[in-house]
Amino acid sequence: MEAQGNSQMPKNAHHMAITLALLLIAFVVLLIGIVRLFAYNLRPNGANVYNALNQIPANNLNITSANVSNTSSILFNYTNNNISAGAEFSENSTIEYMLQMINGERLQYGLQSVTLSNEPSAQFHANSMLNNDYFSHWDPYGMKPYMRYTILGGNQSVDENVAYKAYLYEECLGKNCNIEQVNVTYALSQMENSMLYNDSLCCNNGHRKNILDPNHNEVSIGIAYNKTNVYLVEDFIDNYINWIGGGPNISNQNVTLQGYMLHGARISDIGITYDPAPLNMTRAELDNTSSYGYGQQIAGVTYGNYYYPGIATIYASTYHIEKNYFDIAFNMSTLEHKYGAGAYTLMIYMNNSTDGTFLGGTHTIFINNSLEPYIPSRA
Repeated sequence: MEAQGNSQMPKNAHHMAITLALLLIAFVVLLIGIVRLFAYNLRPNGANVYNALNQIPANNLNITSANVSNTSSILFNYTNNNISAGAEFSENSTIEYMLQMINGERLQYGLQSVTLSNEPSAQFHANSMLNNDYFSHWDPYGMKPYMRYTILGGNQSVDENVAYKAYLYEECLGKNCNIEQVNVTYALSQMENSMLYNDSLCCNNGHRKNILDPNHNEVSIGIAYNKTNVYLVEDFIDNYINWIGGGPNISNQNVTLQGYMLHGARISDIGITYDPAPLNMTRAELDNTSSYGYGQQIAGVTYGNYYYPGIATIYASTYHIEKNYFDIAFNMSTLEHKYGAGAYTLMIYMNNSTDGTFLGGTHTIFINNSLEPYIPSRA
């Protein structure tokens, strides 16, 4: 019995040692998991980005206020709060690199090349995401891409791709991560490749379709990065209208569209969509967004005996299309009184002989609580 007792003692001690070792391993794994969790959620600008120096103030733009009348001051506030220290923005070499990559992909599918647009919308949004530490098609003012495009002077149509690469804790472990070690062009190629060839699960191939849309003929490219993040924005543009006067003319509730249709495209329909008045968004709200739409279709503009079933029909006082020239005028007061303050977007649909109907122009009209529109203009 004594010998038997002595033989069991080492065995129990062995079991205890194994148990302690397993518990220690489990603790280490848990600790690593906690570190990884915090590492993945670290943001370079800190938790409260709206209180940080040089960030966009929470109430800097309130387009629904009845006393908003000075458009130039609104535009100044909107465009001059997206610059901060410690960030790098697009250089000509990186922009050209992206343009060549995009056109190389389009060429493989037999599509026309896109030219580089001088519209600032893409770079503006890339800067905004980097400086305010978020990732979204929306911006801190609650503006969607087509609204932002109008505010910054665009009058064609725009479809936006956004992507970013974050260099996380594991990639910087044991290093002093800085921009010399972050290969920006490599990150851009990774993001572009993902949007083109690995886009089905996240985005139903929306980015891929945008890159390979046959009607796109321009692109505005924005690239911004710091020591740990690279942001890419591609605003693909359908430029098929040479506007008289630079864009739609809005006076009170009267809208006049005059210009020349380009590249063989013809205006087929004019729609109007409605979004509630944009509101400031927190970083958490921005990070929780996904794809965007053009709002609620509320009306169509036509003439004669035509009408739009299921939505309001606005009959134009002038609806003249001859060869490549168009002159269309109508009044929006019934819509404004029904829906009130918000963002009303003109949707100009066009068609051509090869690719059917596409969106050839958009213009967002912001209506404040006094039902008075104002027209943002380029600074």
